[in-house]
Amino acid sequence: MSAIFLIFSLSVAPLHAQVSDFSKLKTIQGFTEYAPAEAPADAKAAYAGPAYNIAAAQATPAPQLPSEFKIKERVISLTDTFDVVAGGQKYGTITEKFFSLTRSFKYKDSQDNLVAEARARILSWGTHIDVTDNLGQPIGSIKEQVFKSLFKVYTAYSILDAGGKEIALSEKVDWIGTKLAISDKQGRLVATIERPWINFFSDHWTVKVHDPKTVDSRVMVMIAAYKTSVDNARRRDSERRKNDD
Repeated sequence: MSAIFLIFSLSVAPLHAQVSDFSKLKTIQGFTEYAPAEAPADAKAAYAGPAYNIAAAQATPAPQLPSEFKIKERVISLTDTFDVVAGGQKYGTITEKFFSLTRSFKYKDSQDNLVAEARARILSWGTHIDVTDNLGQPIGSIKEQVFKSLFKVYTAYSILDAGGKEIALSEKVDWIGTKLAISDKQGRLVATIERPWINFFSDHWTVKVHDPKTVDSRVMVMIAAYKTSVDNARRRDSERRKNDD
């Protein structure tokens, strides 16, 4: 009898060691699942693995852009695509996502590392574009205001920091072309974003930065990309309506 009891104890011991507290068992849709007693102290460590270790991941820094650079739209591309260049050197590329519920962009540096994404909110009062780093952490956001007249569509932008506080405003200062003067809350000029009235085949923006500390450059470049993309969509809709008439 004692031998039988000893064999039974040895066979049950591994199971008892694996699940020592039956209160940790829970049933989901007829299947029994073991719930660990304690979560890891570091939540990020739970996702660590040989393929991807989020605990060790760090945000890719924004490319160090010169005080004046250009954002050039590519002539041939499946989606709206822009190169960030200065002095013959390429600093990055901004590409509109092909499949997205809203207008969205990816910004990669010259080594093809993702440094920022911009995405228009689906539900918002007016257009609100959130800009995040490569880990999805907020950098800032852009709120667009559109004013229409008989001759022109006038666009203004409010720039917010990562916490949602307004830090800068744009003012259109040239009605012939498109020139946006971005000033901080004290009225000091932060940057200008400008394109000529006539662009052959594609848009070319010139960005001049006077105070790089006020507005993150990753937010700045998204304004030009978003403005061109919206204008292209508006132009295509207008041509489509003409063809339907």
